[in-house]
Amino acid sequence: MEAILLVVEKVGILFVMIAVGFACTKAGMLTHKGIAEITAFLLRIVTPCLIVSSFLSADSGVELPVLGFSVLTAVLAHLLAILLSLLTFRKTEPDRQKTLRFAVIFSNTGFMGMPLVQSVVGDSGVVYASVYIAVFNLFCWTYGYSMMSGGKRASLKTALLNPGVIGLAVGVPIYLLKISLPELILQPVEGFAALNTPLAMVVVGSHIAAIEWKSMFTDWQVYAASALRLIVAPLLFLGAMLVLRPSYPLFVGNVIQAAAPVAANAVLFSVQFGRDARLASKVVALSTLLSIITLPLFTVAAELLA
Repeated sequence: MEAILLVVEKVGILFVMIAVGFACTKAGMLTHKGIAEITAFLLRIVTPCLIVSSFLSADSGVELPVLGFSVLTAVLAHLLAILLSLLTFRKTEPDRQKTLRFAVIFSNTGFMGMPLVQSVVGDSGVVYASVYIAVFNLFCWTYGYSMMSGGKRASLKTALLNPGVIGLAVGVPIYLLKISLPELILQPVEGFAALNTPLAMVVVGSHIAAIEWKSMFTDWQVYAASALRLIVAPLLFLGAMLVLRPSYPLFVGNVIQAAAPVAANAVLFSVQFGRDARLASKVVALSTLLSIITLPLFTVAAELLA
């Protein structure tokens, strides 16, 4: 019971921050342009700093073979979600189908998953979470990009030189070679990393504020996609992790990220490629709201089964 209350409290803290973003947007303090700029700052500056910071503070017991195994588990999570998506929404018209399938596959690993992993598991969990984010970015900018664009392929440069991969490319050598950064660099990196949770939650809250509530609650496919993302996909992955039996921080951290709500990229890609952006916004908002119930359940389940 104490474990459940702890996780609920940590998720509740995140939702208080989301409420701040919601209220500021409703009050006109945050605009669409401002949130877009905050999102760009989060992705390009804060995310790489968070990943590097996680390796700087990680337990030295995390070895390269274990990091390699964490890559395989993250890949497995995405492959299972892709398979699940291909079995669903078969009779849905193409634009909605692509948006809904993208929502099923890609979880909000950075904005929702990472802060909760950091709170529940600690620095060693954040290391594995960083690996998960890098794998997420690779799948998102290859498979996800191709699906949402209607067959176009992102360049190799776009797929590899994204913030998650860049952070990992810098963080892993620092960790393995035990490099100590000078304070002139270390303090800014840690300072920017500390911005991840509050800014990310404000962005999520702002997206929720932009939703037309009535239409969100009357679209059954929004519920279906949310259920697949929040319940079915993480259940499949949890079953796989029970077979693989990784270490506690890897087990719990990856399950949390696999159980996170729909990625905000669903909205960004829908806008970019002319898909159903309103549908994407609705499923991001509803899944985020419902995750206050599902995320604690999966977190506690992972802690008990790890």
